[in-house]
Amino acid sequence: MPHFLLYAANLHVGGAVQVATSVIDELSASLQDAGGISLLVSSEVDKNLKGIGVPLQRFRSYRVEDHHGLRAITADLSRDLYDVQAMLVVFGPLYRLRTRIPCIVGFAQPWIIYPDNEIASAMPRVARWRARLKFAVQSLFFRKADLLVVELEHVRKRLDTLGIAAKSRVSVVRNCLSAIYGDPTRWQQAPQLVPAGGFRLGFVGRDYAHKNTRIFPEVRAILKREFGLDVSIHVTFSDEEWAACPPAFRAAVVNAGSLTVAQCPGFYQQLDGVIFPSLLECFSATPLEAMAMRRPLFASDRPFNRDVCGDHAFYFDPLDPYSVAAAISTSICAPAATEEKVKAAYRHLMEMPGPQMRARQYLECLRSVVAARNV
Repeated sequence: MPHFLLYAANLHVGGAVQVATSVIDELSASLQDAGGISLLVSSEVDKNLKGIGVPLQRFRSYRVEDHHGLRAITADLSRDLYDVQAMLVVFGPLYRLRTRIPCIVGFAQPWIIYPDNEIASAMPRVARWRARLKFAVQSLFFRKADLLVVELEHVRKRLDTLGIAAKSRVSVVRNCLSAIYGDPTRWQQAPQLVPAGGFRLGFVGRDYAHKNTRIFPEVRAILKREFGLDVSIHVTFSDEEWAACPPAFRAAVVNAGSLTVAQCPGFYQQLDGVIFPSLLECFSATPLEAMAMRRPLFASDRPFNRDVCGDHAFYFDPLDPYSVAAAISTSICAPAATEEKVKAAYRHLMEMPGPQMRARQYLECLRSVVAARNV
């Protein structure tokens, strides 16, 4: 049996932690596959795995260690790589000067493939060039991978166009809904949302600039002033992110705090709708989760959303708060049509490949790079 290493010690926040948790969960379902896989994960991934009861004893070995940014280049992986034929980095870059074994790296850094985006153009010159330098360094490490794995075809095309990796060195493994959404017995209680009245909108994610969450106070004000609607907006920021928000933002928005993977379904259950105004993504699981929990999705009219949702979301111009408010108002004022749209969205989701297929595809990629090295 080949011996593979799954590396997720560099994942600490956001959707990357959820993906790693889901992939490991699916791999644990097969005793034969799990027995040939060693895991090196971060403390945050470890917390989420244990939170949903993944049988970690099924894997060949399991170790928890936190690697942060470029400092990971000094980490000693000798014992983790012993007798390993290939390595899967769930999301990179992997900060190593070289590895003796084939290395597959997940790519999900939209700033590298779309450098001339709205957020970058609005940044002060020094900050913009600092960001460009950071992503240029990351790009160098991504280029070292034997194979890059991306979640949508548009990412593969951009990597090829920019010369980061030819299409032959990029595989598309579509992201998918975590299996936990189909198993309520594994859900954990989420923080109780307040206030109790009005229409509740929720955003699951970090407070990154490209997530475009700063429009929330104005959207809420327009909904009240122009449409006469009482709408509350709930976010899932860490304590540090929340403390850094402007006072006007904190006065208009409610923070539920960071959630584990197992708490996300309970958060969605308390919402009347999900808002996702992001400007820049390779892929996000939020639209899938909204469809799975049968909540109307209000999303930015961008290809990374339409590629996943088709016509099953209420789209808006993310740069125009009035457009956002109008999309929300349209849904609230037409509940019957919204219910039909939500049902159609759920059927659309059920036709997509599941997490088992994703885990199988990752294993196929690992076997393929081993075979290529042995030719």
